[in-house]
Amino acid sequence: MTNTEWADRGNNMFINTYNRFPAAMVQGSGCRLRDADGREYLDFLAGIAVCSLGHCHPKVTEAICRQAATLVHVSNLFHMPPQIELAELLTTHSFADRVFLTNSGAEANEAAIKLARIHSVPEKFEVISLEGSFHGRTLATVAATGQSRFHEGFDPLPQGFIHAPFGDPHALEALITPQTCAILCEPLQGESGVRPLAPDYLQAIRAICDRHGLLLIFDEVQTGLGRTGTLFAYEQTGVTPDIMTLAKALGNGLPIGAMLTTNRIASSLIAGSHASTFGGNPVCAAAAVATLQVILADGFLPSVQEKSRYFISRLEEVAARYPHLATGVRGQGLLLGLVLTEKGIEQGLSMVERLFAEGVLINFAGNRVLRFIPPLIVETTDIDLLIDKLVLVFDSLT
Repeated sequence: MTNTEWADRGNNMFINTYNRFPAAMVQGSGCRLRDADGREYLDFLAGIAVCSLGHCHPKVTEAICRQAATLVHVSNLFHMPPQIELAELLTTHSFADRVFLTNSGAEANEAAIKLARIHSVPEKFEVISLEGSFHGRTLATVAATGQSRFHEGFDPLPQGFIHAPFGDPHALEALITPQTCAILCEPLQGESGVRPLAPDYLQAIRAICDRHGLLLIFDEVQTGLGRTGTLFAYEQTGVTPDIMTLAKALGNGLPIGAMLTTNRIASSLIAGSHASTFGGNPVCAAAAVATLQVILADGFLPSVQEKSRYFISRLEEVAARYPHLATGVRGQGLLLGLVLTEKGIEQGLSMVERLFAEGVLINFAGNRVLRFIPPLIVETTDIDLLIDKLVLVFDSLT
């Protein structure tokens, strides 16, 4: 079947919540995807920061197949070795002592919000997040998300979520009330346009939490698992959160998320206070163990940092060559954004579409930047090819 035939079948069946590209992806390997018409694409989107080891990584594939042939599901009423191995890896390599496994980033953030509330005294329930943030699509995580476009049509949203101006710790502290229990933020905002939170800003937020007895929650759903060049983004900030959430790249394509915290805070959740039927499914957990083992191998994260420096330098060349379309580069690791001028913003979606036509996949984030989130295994030759295609597109708009 062709792309068009698959699209026609799908469009007749699904609720129309996605603006899909006109391609039915049928095969992937490394940084390449192939559609039903046999066309190949260079993937600098990675399932939206999910396939960090690329498509069908052999070690992850082997772990999935081995576990699927052994045990697929028994529920969390029983111990499961892949879950335990995953939890050990996560706690050994982070600040945390305890883990709760989920199916997604939104569920991990829901768990973090519930934990923050139950850990605090009964009258403390408010969570302060930041303008421009994105924390998920459930009602609570939409309410926590600091972008009004995600709220439209879903009122009344759950109460207890307040949005502080981005980059202003004094304005944030002024929003604290006797009901506040936590501050929730991403070390780098991906969906609103690849906006890093400066280390001194995050340190100020940590100090605010300490002064007021609040929990600090880091949403590392997009930034975790090597995406910013270290296993977790918080390692580069000089700040340790009380709770951290993960998902996206954790299973390299399989649905799994995690909430991590300390023994003291975790003790507030007891048997029956929170649960997930499929959270930590053994097949997904096995995939996550394999993914982490690859990322933690000697030399892997330094290679991400090296490729990041190279990619930034190439994007800066583009910005310098086309100052009427781009102003510069921001981001960390291999989560990078080419910031567009006002003229460039007008062409942002067109740029993405034209790159798609050239066989390159990226997206337009926050109505401000071209976002690049390739697999962490990307090669410099892939980066060079992306730059060549980007120059071709920019030339066509000049």
